Amino acid sequence: MTKLSENDFARLASFPEQNPNPVIEADLDTGKITYCNSSTRKYFPDIMEKNADHPLFNNIKQHLKERKDFNCETIIDDHIFEQKVFFIPDSKLIRVYSHDITERKRTEKSLGRLASFPEQNPSPIIEINLQKSITYTNIACRSNFPDLQERTFDHELLAPLKANFEKLKSGEITNYSQELFINDTYYMQRGSFLKEYDVIRIFNLDITQQKETEEIIREKNKDITDSINYAKRIQAAILPSTELIKDHLPQSFILYQPKDIVAGDFYWMECLDDTIFIAAADCTGHGVPGAMVSVVCSNALNRSVKEFGLRDTGKILDKVTDLVIETFEKSDVDLNDGMDISLLALNKKTKQIQWSGAHNSLWYFENSEFKEVKADKQPIGNYFDRRAFSTHHIKYNDGDMFYLFTDGYADQFGGERGKKFTYKRLNELVCSIHKSDMNSQEQTLRSTFLNWKNELDQIDDVTIIGVRV
Repeated sequence: MTKLSENDFARLASFPEQNPNPVIEADLDTGKITYCNSSTRKYFPDIMEKNADHPLFNNIKQHLKERKDFNCETIIDDHIFEQKVFFIPDSKLIRVYSHDITERKRTEKSLGRLASFPEQNPSPIIEINLQKSITYTNIACRSNFPDLQERTFDHELLAPLKANFEKLKSGEITNYSQELFINDTYYMQRGSFLKEYDVIRIFNLDITQQKETEEIIREKNKDITDSINYAKRIQAAILPSTELIKDHLPQSFILYQPKDIVAGDFYWMECLDDTIFIAAADCTGHGVPGAMVSVVCSNALNRSVKEFGLRDTGKILDKVTDLVIETFEKSDVDLNDGMDISLLALNKKTKQIQWSGAHNSLWYFENSEFKEVKADKQPIGNYFDRRAFSTHHIKYNDGDMFYLFTDGYADQFGGERGKKFTYKRLNELVCSIHKSDMNSQEQTLRSTFLNWKNELDQIDDVTIIGVRV
């Protein structure tokens, strides 16, 4: 250090030699230390050797060009220093006061961290450091698990942490969630590694009531599902068997895909005299309500042809409408349920087909030429502008292909843009497959539907019947 003048001694009189914090003066031009107190020499024994290249000046150098007094912080080894830097008037010197705030910063961090742990929180809350020592527990934890501090990792409460500790410590995972059952109580334990504090926080949320509620709901759902599955068996009993259909219509297929366990869609068949009746029907709604309506409508079809002896398809739909309205009029509740239907009657002896439809049209290929018969724009049921259903007569040729369907396939959302499949696409599809065998047609229709729907929910029941005469 150079020889000091009287002015230098006067200036340095403001630097108590015994100040516990480092105090330094440095020359801006040369970067040399012109003064440092004993505390500086104690903290940084190499300060006079390195001068302004010492790490203590790392953050200071960034602000010197402004030549204004300033404050900054510097971290050296495990210590944090708050630094106040002053420019000495009429000189090229700066004074640096470095206050060790390491403990204060640690306390602030600890207080900030623990502020998120309300002491009165009813859930047991724990903090554990990477040396496996418990550094914090709240009242709920100490009350419920008084032996936790003594047993630490041997305690059942910390079994999930014990299984995940090394993964958290190595950084392989940053958090975990796991259920556990202790002392008749279910907990959802969530642990997170807070790297900035080198601690693992553990929340233990009491989910006993939630688990009990879930069990009650699970039991009720099982009862409901069991009931619906039994209803499915009842509904299946009203559907004609595959064997019956194949016996009378060997060149046929039925794509039947309910939205739920039971369906509002159903297919119907009856063979009387020389005539085979077959229909694809879509009742109001789907699921259980739709299935209940389907039983009413199926019964009305049976009564129309058996009890009332009707053979004309239009008159059958008229009678079915009467019977459905009559059934629902018995109720005190105002019901307007019913169905849309495509009903075909095939007489192989005369090679004649009768067809009638409520909303759902008939598509067929005559010598590979596509044709469509439009349905009446009214449903089976209580309709304000009811008219008699039309009966269409078609003379068919061997090999002609007929399609009966409900609206579920065309209305399904899917594809890249989540749009409806549409009747236009369905028409293009059947045009491309109508010459194929029945099994191939069904498989193509099924796979196309599933691919179109992809991950989206099925929105309605689906029924398509194909018959080659």
